[in-house]
Amino acid sequence: MNIATMVTLSRVFIAPFFAYSFMYGYNHQSPTFIWIAVILAGLIELSDLLDGTIARARKEVTDFGKVGDPVADSVSRQTVFLSFLLSGIIPLWLYLVFFYRDAFMQLLRIICASSGVVLAARKSGKLKAVLQGIATFGVLLVVLLKFYSPSTIPDSIAGFHPGFWVMLFPALYTLLSVIDYIIPNRTLIVNMMKKKDS
Repeated sequence: MNIATMVTLSRVFIAPFFAYSFMYGYNHQSPTFIWIAVILAGLIELSDLLDGTIARARKEVTDFGKVGDPVADSVSRQTVFLSFLLSGIIPLWLYLVFFYRDAFMQLLRIICASSGVVLAARKSGKLKAVLQGIATFGVLLVVLLKFYSPSTIPDSIAGFHPGFWVMLFPALYTLLSVIDYIIPNRTLIVNMMKKKDS
């Protein structure tokens, strides 16, 4: 196993520790555990930033890395968003936007692979990852501000936790980004749906 692959897999192993730290800190009003969650979120984002760079620099680009990188992204981010859901920060429907988008993208990768096509990353996908990362730290900041300066952050805005509003735009962009992947691959998708001749 090369270094780039270990960096990729590291965020899969870090994610459950983030979930535990964040949920324990949030439910038990412990800023210390939220700070630990901040550090772990930073390590997840750093892993996502570095694995591809390391693979190219060390000429360690592998088929496993090409497949494992988006899967590791999905697993780690879904774990973060699930933590926000279970803590009551975001509603179920908002979480499902992230979940179903990732599920669809995995399906699209399988469709492309079955036709011998590698689903290339697009700018919309990269921007989606950036927005989700920023939103993650935005929610963590909101939670910390509630601990240290309760009057700064209201308990709710229009009936939703303030963290919901931090996550809303990235969720909408995440949903719309799917279109950017469907359009250039629509022919493959349509062909996969056609009935095969006996």
